[in-house]
Amino acid sequence: MRLGIAGRVGRWLAGAAVGLLVAGPAMAQGAGNGFLFGEPDAQFTIRAGYAHASAGGDLFQETTDRFTLSKGDFSGPTFGAGIAFRIAPQFDISLDLDYAGINKRSEYRDFLDNDNLPIEQTTTFQRVPVMANLKMYLTPRGRSVGRLAFIPAKVVPWIGAGAGMEWYRFKQSGDFIDFNTNVVSPGEVTTSSWSPALQGMGGVDVSLTPRIALTGDARYTWSRATPGDDYQGYDKIDLSGVSVALGLTFRL
Repeated sequence: MRLGIAGRVGRWLAGAAVGLLVAGPAMAQGAGNGFLFGEPDAQFTIRAGYAHASAGGDLFQETTDRFTLSKGDFSGPTFGAGIAFRIAPQFDISLDLDYAGINKRSEYRDFLDNDNLPIEQTTTFQRVPVMANLKMYLTPRGRSVGRLAFIPAKVVPWIGAGAGMEWYRFKQSGDFIDFNTNVVSPGEVTTSSWSPALQGMGGVDVSLTPRIALTGDARYTWSRATPGDDYQGYDKIDLSGVSVALGLTFRL
């Protein structure tokens, strides 16, 4: 991808946030004093948190053995968004897009250059799962009063599962040793692709207003990919991991 996936995700989320701000007055017209005029048919969530990377496979093992990195260095911040559509009183179908990425400086553990200086490089690891999920709410989302008014419940836990595709990129740039010639030279090596993914998740929505809820979110995403490009010959790279996030859900 010639355009950075992080930039695309960031622009998409920014556009969604602007859309919510523009739609704010219209949304307010659909809410009364502590209730909504009808049960919402959809909701939009934005979230941010921390994504732990499993970082399994010989590519990660070689990287942590050779450079001053640990498996924990491949974990870092995450942000994302999702839109859900009600298909039954306690069920939604959601489409979710998340991004997790790190850039870590490192150096060779056991080697210095001819001036006794560290031989440095930067490692980038990015993951972007794009998932379709089925969500089940474990308690009623609210109650209807008369024919028009709907009062959202204060606290509603939920669970879900889904499938989709996950994009990743693993890149190292900086100075490297050619062990055939013992020469240090600058360079860049990278691999990226899409891979099938599965996801399990759970969370809770806590109503702040009739239209807005605070959402706690935990997800486990499973995915593995065969490295290519400059990393051909390695075992499958483990893209799996657990993420926890806090966000806002807007009832539409």
